[in-house]
Amino acid sequence: MIEIIEINGIKIKTHPKVYVPAEDSELLIENLVDVKNKTVLDVGTGSGIQAINAVKQGALKVIGIDINPYAVDCAKINSELNEIDSKKLFFKTGDLFKNIDEKFDVILFNAPYLPTSDEEKLEKYLNYAFDGGKDGREVLDKFLDEVANYLKKDGIIQILQSSLTDGNKTIEKMKKLGFVAKQTGSLKFSFEELQVITGWKK
Repeated sequence: MIEIIEINGIKIKTHPKVYVPAEDSELLIENLVDVKNKTVLDVGTGSGIQAINAVKQGALKVIGIDINPYAVDCAKINSELNEIDSKKLFFKTGDLFKNIDEKFDVILFNAPYLPTSDEEKLEKYLNYAFDGGKDGREVLDKFLDEVANYLKKDGIIQILQSSLTDGNKTIEKMKKLGFVAKQTGSLKFSFEELQVITGWKK
C-alpha cells in the first residue's frame, strides 16, 4: 500500500518495493553530524529521507545512491514532495560506491544489518534493505573496506546498525582502517539496540 508518512518534518511517499523509514531512520536523523556547507553521500538512500534531511540541515551538495531502482525513483519523488532544491540533491542507481567518482565530507549508511538465512530472504529489491548475509555484516564490511577512498581529508562516516551485528566489531574494524570511531547514538528494544556509529578519518 502506498501512503504518505511524516518523520521529523519530512514527508515520505512510500513504495511497496522500498524500505519504509522507521525508528532506525529517525535515530540517524537525530544524531546527524554537522553537514552545513558540506558535501554528503547517502549510501543505500532508500526513500531518500537521509539525503533530504542533509539538504534541510544545510549541506552544500548531496548524492543518494541505491542498488534498488525503485528506491531511486521513490527518493526523487520524495525530494520533490519536500520541495528540495534540485541543484543540491541528486540520486543515482548503484551498488555501494559503484557510479561514484568523487569524494565527500560526510558519508551516511543505514546498513542492511539483519543476519539473514536463505529461507528468510524477501522479494529481490526489498531484500537489499534488510539482508546483511549470514552474520549481518556482509554489506557493512564491504562498505567499510571501500569507504575511505570516497572521503575527503578529515571526512566523517555515520553508520546505522544493530547490536545483532555487533557495534564493537564495527568500531574495531573502523579503527584498524584508520578512523577514530565511537557510538554516538542508540535506541534500545527488547531484542536489539539500534546504534549510530560515527567515524572520523585521521
